[in-house]
Amino acid sequence: MNFQTARVHAALFTVSVIYGCFYVAVKILLKSLLLPEFILLRFGITAIIVLIADQLIFRNPLPRKKDLLKITQLGLTGVFIVQSLLALGLSLTTSFHSALIMATIPIITLMISLLKGQEHYHRGKIMGMLIAFAGVAVLLCSSNPRDPLPPHYVLGDGVIFLNAIAFAWFLTESRQMLTQYNAFSFMAYCYIVSAMLFGSVFAIGNQIGRGSFGLEFLPRVGLEQWLLIAFVVLYASIGSYTLNNFALKRTRASVVAMYIFVQPVISAVAAYYLLGEPFSWSMAAAAVITFAGVMLATTSQPVQTIPADVFLEQDQEKASGASVEGMPG
Repeated sequence: MNFQTARVHAALFTVSVIYGCFYVAVKILLKSLLLPEFILLRFGITAIIVLIADQLIFRNPLPRKKDLLKITQLGLTGVFIVQSLLALGLSLTTSFHSALIMATIPIITLMISLLKGQEHYHRGKIMGMLIAFAGVAVLLCSSNPRDPLPPHYVLGDGVIFLNAIAFAWFLTESRQMLTQYNAFSFMAYCYIVSAMLFGSVFAIGNQIGRGSFGLEFLPRVGLEQWLLIAFVVLYASIGSYTLNNFALKRTRASVVAMYIFVQPVISAVAAYYLLGEPFSWSMAAAAVITFAGVMLATTSQPVQTIPADVFLEQDQEKASGASVEGMPG
């Protein structure tokens, strides 16, 4: 494994650690904040920070007009829908169930990539996926919550699964944009779009008086909540999306998605220390099996690779009136 490949895997593993802890952090925040309040703070604060950094610090150029519709679509799906569904699902089910269901993303991503002609099956990759999923299955069987799950957790599991589908689509569709924009700028545009969309929804809800949509909740947000929000914004929002896009720009979408298998392991460990959930040696064994499967799947050499420029050429042939740069007009 060369240095460049090691950097990609280090970035993806860091994202998995962040998101494994993210599930627990959100569960703690939703004990004192309503779901719309949490989403508003996350989108709003993140959008302000990335806008300032992108335009005033890094001085990146604004997106081209012809890319605005595509960026809006990706921001709507990859951030607005994904993060809203994830927060909603976490409010209905457990952090462990959420992390486990999100582990289906590599399978969904492979299916989408196969339909788009961007991926080819390889025996090592499939075996790695099966081993990793076996590790997740061991983790699921070894869990023994002290309190019974509420009846509405099935609905929460369904919401998390819809979130997994949306994120898998985002992984396959965003690669083209990452050939035109740097990772931070692309992430910034997606969050700005999401903040504008949810801000509009929040304002409309406040006007029609549907629930607690005002800003009166801010004085009751304590130091612990602000620290958790800072973690969600700086690490789970800005840091994870930047690292994820950094890796996605240098490897295939299915490789990025493979690391989702590590998240249930991290989530189980974080839940043990922060929420008091039980931990056993069988969970430790599941962690070893899961990570071994991820490494096998991500380091296996595919039979045939399709570079990013071929993706653009294929899209150019399919799209009518394609632009000179090879991107659909």
